[in-house]
Amino acid sequence: MDNLAIFANFPDTASAREIQRNYRTLFNRVKKTRKPLLIISNNKPDVAVVNYDDLAALIRQFIRYEERLALAGITESRRQWRKGKFEVLKGKLTDLWDEN
Repeated sequence: MDNLAIFANFPDTASAREIQRNYRTLFNRVKKTRKPLLIISNNKPDVAVVNYDDLAALIRQFIRYEERLALAGITESRRQWRKGKFEVLKGKLTDLWDEN
C-alpha cells in the first residue's frame, strides 16, 4: 500500500478562525466533496462538520448495529434458557448496576 494512501480518508482541517472568516466556502466544500471537515482549536481537534446525508446514514448504520447486538443477546438468552442455564432475577433490575 502506498504510504500516502492511508491519509486518503483523513478529514480536511480548518482552524476556528478560518471558520469565522470563510464558513460558507468551507461548508460548501463539505457538501460538494462529502469529506468531513475537522475544526482545530488551540492545535486540538474540536468539532467535525459532516455532510447531513452522510451523518444520517451513519446514524442509521449505528441503529442497525445496536439492533443486531440486541437480537444476538436475545438469541443467546433463549439458548441459555433451553439449556437450563438461565437464572431468575431476584430483586430489582437496577440491583445489577449497584456497586455496593
